[in-house]
Amino acid sequence: MRAAVEDPSGLVFFCDAAEHIIGVRATNAASNQLFAGTPGTPGIINASCRKARFNGPRSLSLDVAQRTLYVADTGNQAVRQVDLRVNIVNTLVNLHDARSIAGVQEFTPGGVAFDGDDLVAIADIKNHILWAYDLRLHRLCLLCGAPGQHGLADGEPDRARFWLPTTITLADDRSGFIVTEAGNRLRRHVTRDGRVRTLR
Repeated sequence: MRAAVEDPSGLVFFCDAAEHIIGVRATNAASNQLFAGTPGTPGIINASCRKARFNGPRSLSLDVAQRTLYVADTGNQAVRQVDLRVNIVNTLVNLHDARSIAGVQEFTPGGVAFDGDDLVAIADIKNHILWAYDLRLHRLCLLCGAPGQHGLADGEPDRARFWLPTTITLADDRSGFIVTEAGNRLRRHVTRDGRVRTLR
């Protein structure tokens, strides 16, 4: 599985879940280059990009102002961040963080989206929920849904239900996030404070 983001300089970053890497290419280039990780070598190592390891990264989101790339590192049950100014990989959120808040037994980030301000939203596939990480407060919280309870319900954060939310992106009008679900096969709109409505 591949997902890509483009920065203003014309570089396109992509993740390759099968190869466990982050790649890069110029928009006018014919070939890709390795950016972070080692092809075919899964693992979890925080280090410089070439020494870092990923495990099945599925999604990327870019903070242009801070030159930070966020990675949904699904196999590692983590969200990683890459500082593009110094090419260093760190872990932003992992299973331990999620478990301490909601008591979940696994953490499956399939999608990640930066809101352009100070919030990173995370689609947790198997828990059927969305998380939000506040970059200003350095704090993870449950954004909407109920851990382990799949379904289809709009409304307030604690009443909303999802079924296998797999991807999340910032809405074009920046009013919130757009979530796609493998289970319900629907697109949902989620505000920054977790209110949900189904898109028709």
